[in-house]
Amino acid sequence: MKPAVSIIIPTFNRAALVVEAVRSVFAQTLRSYEVIVVDDGSTDATEEALKPFASVSEFHYLRQQNSGRSAARNAGLARARGDFLLFLDSDDLLLPDALAVLHGAAAARPAAGMLVGHTQFVDEGLRLLRTLAPEVEAEGGRCSAYPELIRAPFALLPGAFIVRREEIEAAGAFDPLSEPCEDLDFALRVALRCEVACVGLPVVRHRMHGGNTPETSILLGRLKVARKHLRLLEHPTGLSAASVSRSRANWRVKMGDSYYLMGESWRPLSYYLSALALRPRSLGERHLRRRILASLVPSSLGKSLRRLLHS
Repeated sequence: MKPAVSIIIPTFNRAALVVEAVRSVFAQTLRSYEVIVVDDGSTDATEEALKPFASVSEFHYLRQQNSGRSAARNAGLARARGDFLLFLDSDDLLLPDALAVLHGAAAARPAAGMLVGHTQFVDEGLRLLRTLAPEVEAEGGRCSAYPELIRAPFALLPGAFIVRREEIEAAGAFDPLSEPCEDLDFALRVALRCEVACVGLPVVRHRMHGGNTPETSILLGRLKVARKHLRLLEHPTGLSAASVSRSRANWRVKMGDSYYLMGESWRPLSYYLSALALRPRSLGERHLRRRILASLVPSSLGKSLRRLLHS
């Protein structure tokens, strides 16, 4: 029988962690699933570690030459048979009711193309650090989450959402040029086209550890994604004119934040001011006012003074 949900796990040199990720899928209360692990040319014991799962009919193992996370996810996508797709990082864990919660929400909201749950951030010992609970606002008769999701920190991490297959076919697969933020680009391209519904329950544990992508790489990746999406917004999207304007402003704030967090001063200010030119009401946001003020302080004066202005 065709599975309801296909879970795709790309991995590279994470033998122990990927086994835990797979086991978190096997522990799901919803049994109609398949799990596809795409080994992106690992040089450790990943293949050997996954051999005990080979006899499980729901488990599939693919191996490819090292080509990056986007290529690995796309290879899994090509193999997947489910009507819904969930992409899980190999160092993260699904909570036992994750698929039941997300798939159940999809059944209750047939117009929604993407269903998003809460993310639990945990340390290496799986101790809870914080929970991220994304929310979206309705716009008119249609729920357009895209403008708000642009600035929602880590709202669309892999494992936190499922997507209907037809929405992926319309939005396109993962883009290697957007790495290491290819997951953000992918999820927001889907959100740009379809209704998004939030589920008020945690579904995934995102593990914080020394092997996470460095912050500077993430910030540079966000800048690439922002420039790409600003180009997308130059073409018809189905969003209202007001939502397009808000989206453009939010991307500029996102770019300003990235430069700000990299320690720059005048460059973030220019993006903040361009965001205000597009949407003057943004000045009412405390976050933006603080960042604008802090950006006026040269980074040479030290982080402590900027922190004081931002507190």
